[in-house]
Amino acid sequence: MLDQADAPKRAVYAGEFILEVDNVRKEFPGVVALDDVQLKLRPGTVHALMGENGAGKSTLMKIIAGVYTPDRGEVRFAGKALDIRTPLDALNSGIAMIHQELNLMNTMTVAENIWISREPKFGFGLIDHGAMARMTRELFTDLGIRLDPADMVGDLTVAQKQMVEIARAVSYKSDVLIMDEPTSAITETEVEHLFRIIRDLRAKGVGIVYITHKMSELFEIADELTVFRDGKYIGTVDAKDVTRDEIIKMMVGREITDMFPKIDCPIGDTILEVRDLTLPGVFRDVSFTLRRGEILGVAGLVGSGRSNVAEAIFGVTPAASGTILIDGDAVEIKSPPVAMRH
Repeated sequence: MLDQADAPKRAVYAGEFILEVDNVRKEFPGVVALDDVQLKLRPGTVHALMGENGAGKSTLMKIIAGVYTPDRGEVRFAGKALDIRTPLDALNSGIAMIHQELNLMNTMTVAENIWISREPKFGFGLIDHGAMARMTRELFTDLGIRLDPADMVGDLTVAQKQMVEIARAVSYKSDVLIMDEPTSAITETEVEHLFRIIRDLRAKGVGIVYITHKMSELFEIADELTVFRDGKYIGTVDAKDVTRDEIIKMMVGREITDMFPKIDCPIGDTILEVRDLTLPGVFRDVSFTLRRGEILGVAGLVGSGRSNVAEAIFGVTPAASGTILIDGDAVEIKSPPVAMRH
């Protein structure tokens, strides 16, 4: 097992709830982000927090994680009121959060990112990099993550960085783990891997708050769910006792008979054309046309080159060969400013 003397210890708690939020309110200039909301998390469960964008989900999680302070209300952990002023306060209390926005240092290694401010040291204060690498490998073995502790984070894919974030949060051995849209940038295979990690943590008694907009994930992983709407608490239900349509009604406040109504738009002339675009070793012979009023989807697995093609068109990493035409005229895009002028 990992040698984590400084990690918070799992709380010994026999109560019904490990985390309780009561009547929490948070205002920003001109906006009431949270209006006396509540949330109750049982140990060893996954509690999904649902709501449209702007419902207040992430705001509440940032209050629990010490990023924001509430204007009023109470957060209790293992039955005791918490005064969380900083993220470090939350971590020391046994609460860790995986943010939707990745918070990693690209110029540091994987191991350095995971153990930052908690590095094992020799007796005279120097960092023991060998021990840190060993601790990271042991953590990755527990989580089934295949990464080298010595890899630079800046060289990783977004999906790999997400796994490093997850590993760092788990390394604190927290009693409560908050996951804010953790699957937004990973493949289905990686989602399955994440769910295995979640189930293992749940079996160990960790309480997990899981924010997602994906209904399929909700029914696969959640035990309970709470819905917010416009900064207000709407209700809490068992995941097994509610349907997809009922959740949507709670989220939007009305019946939705057609989730994605088709809107017919006139399709105009070709505005962008790409011919045989090639970047050796990354993508080759990519061709397509885009017309006014049209949405063109580009699909593929992580690493297939989708983002690279977009970056080439935008001039971030220009293609080695091929032609880009705008309104029928060939253009040479060597940088983003040139692309923006076009």
